[in-house]
Amino acid sequence: MLHIVGMNLRCLAPLMCLPMLFAAPQSAVAQTFMFETGTTLLAKCQNKAPEYALACTAYIVGVVDGIKKDIFLGRAPDNCWPDQLGADQVRDLVVKYLRTYADQRSFPASLTVSVALNDAYPCKK
Repeated sequence: MLHIVGMNLRCLAPLMCLPMLFAAPQSAVAQTFMFETGTTLLAKCQNKAPEYALACTAYIVGVVDGIKKDIFLGRAPDNCWPDQLGADQVRDLVVKYLRTYADQRSFPASLTVSVALNDAYPCKK
């Protein structure tokens, strides 16, 4: 048992935890980490430097591949996107979506890629 200046730490343990009981939990939004938002992705896509255009396209293609992988593994519902989509075609759809819906730019870029493609290729009911 540890003692500090004649005090038993076992007696202090409940008091040390007391501040945690009154701490306000952070909102889910504040806890969400994202590498890219729609705003940062659009900035990359609109930048005239070739390395930014490449970064924009590579990010979007990576998101599409990730979504297709999740569908393949049964972790996501199927979508109605064409089987063959070109990288430039997908990039143009996402950029158009982000320009049109400025209110969506604060969301994770990966989400806006999915929403943009679902918007362009909705499933028939």
